[in-house]
Amino acid sequence: MKRVNLCLLYCGSMLIVAVTLSGCRTRSFLSTKQEVALGQQGTLQVEQEYRVETATADADRVRRIGMSLLAHMHRRDVPYSFHVINSNEINAFSLPGGPVYVCRGLLDMIGNDDNALACVIGHELGHINARHVARNISSDMLNNALITIFIPNPSLQNGAGLLDQILSLKYSRDEEYEADWRGLSYAERSGYDPEGMVRFFGQLERLSRRQGGGGPEWLRDHPLTRARIARAEWIIEHSDYKYGK
Repeated sequence: MKRVNLCLLYCGSMLIVAVTLSGCRTRSFLSTKQEVALGQQGTLQVEQEYRVETATADADRVRRIGMSLLAHMHRRDVPYSFHVINSNEINAFSLPGGPVYVCRGLLDMIGNDDNALACVIGHELGHINARHVARNISSDMLNNALITIFIPNPSLQNGAGLLDQILSLKYSRDEEYEADWRGLSYAERSGYDPEGMVRFFGQLERLSRRQGGGGPEWLRDHPLTRARIARAEWIIEHSDYKYGK
């Protein structure tokens, strides 16, 4: 009986922790090593579904711009990589641990505007630097009482299930603002025109209107609002590229 009470006390304590932490996304209990492993698994899945361009001018362009942004980021503990996938979707996304993917459809829409492309890639790097995916996965785990109780230090044994979450996660408004802010900072400090982000947003808005509000794939993962556009314009106007000011 005493052992049962101790078990109940432990379970109750873990549930309290889960309830307390699941209401916010301020921490990740995934280590950097686990983030990188998830990104590697995600890369395998992505590259099974799409053809990755490796020897094209656009592949070189995305790598060159992506690498130029790295010098202005604080996080150096993950192996960043930049890829073009042969998909007509107007989309770009990142995986935990460093991989960034840009779809051919987005490149076709942006055209030769390297400044806009730098802001898009910078935005995705912002998600990686802020550990948004890792924090959201941690939050989802904490919302699952069984995982919280029986796997207090989760491993990557359930990686396949987590990868489904990675590709379907919806970022919060604050996470989108933070990624925009970081992306503008990386682009500006690397010598790109941060107005490229506003031009990109304008293209998305016009395309969404033409398509009757459904909009390109990027908007489903990264909702675009007038408040978000206005905030980006305010940051540029005030040269306030340090997130948190």
